[in-house]
Amino acid sequence: MKEEEKIEYENKITKMENNLIEEYLHLRKDAHLSQQDIANQSNVIRTTIARIECKMHSPHLKTLLQMLEPLGYTLKIEKIKKKN
Repeated sequence: MKEEEKIEYENKITKMENNLIEEYLHLRKDAHLSQQDIANQSNVIRTTIARIECKMHSPHLKTLLQMLEPLGYTLKIEKIKKKN
């Protein structure tokens, strides 16, 4: 893979991660739950939640699943739709 392709790929992955975090954040706010509420219900430290929400930290899969559970959500694998 050429350097520019690597950069493009990393940007794509970062965008997907950011979209996932944004979706989680909307769910949390729509549920009127604070970071502390999620921390109390998920056993994830509030500062970890804050760092993930600010995109300062990439969440581990287990952590993200723990954060989604109090909201009544989980993750699902979907096929990527290719652009024509």
